[in-house]
Amino acid sequence: MTLAILQGDASPSALRAALDSVFAASTYRWADTPAPIRLLHEWWERLGQWLNGLRAGNPAVFRLLVAALLVALVLVLAHGAWVVWQTVRSGAEPDEGTSRPAKREIREAAWYFREADRAAAAGRTGDALQLAFVGLALTLDRQGLLRYDASKTPAECAREAHLAGADRERLRGLVRALYSCAFGGHPCGPDDYRRWREDVGRPWHAPAH
Repeated sequence: MTLAILQGDASPSALRAALDSVFAASTYRWADTPAPIRLLHEWWERLGQWLNGLRAGNPAVFRLLVAALLVALVLVLAHGAWVVWQTVRSGAEPDEGTSRPAKREIREAAWYFREADRAAAAGRTGDALQLAFVGLALTLDRQGLLRYDASKTPAECAREAHLAGADRERLRGLVRALYSCAFGGHPCGPDDYRRWREDVGRPWHAPAH
């Protein structure tokens, strides 16, 4: 078509066809590519050309370069695996500076009775009665006469205890005295507490079958 133009065929259609054929070449293919990407693409092409030239011109050096790159890749992967392992290990093990929770002290009936007598000696009779009743509940639980739980109130313990008739009434009387002194404001002196503690310390019996 270009030859036709040179020979004198200068019609608009011939001219348009000639221009289309010229601008269809790769030299005139424009693309709006960002500068960083274009530079990276050019650098990558140059690197590929250099490697191809090195492989063709000096195969021994090319093989050494490939081996060095493989060793570097293995080292990078090994380092990454080591970092991940250290992170998981440090997260699984407790920090030495972090204090571990202290072992919970097992408090039996004797401990509550001692604390109750100590509170009574300090004049805190209401607290003493409550502590001593916990000791009593634990004693009944150990004897199989009550299933004690810290959430149960003294009145609930009195209703659920498996006691003989006289012992059941004695327990109810102890609960009434506890409520009257600890929550009702009724005075309870040292002698009252001593008698209350003596009733607590008397033997307890299961109902006869």
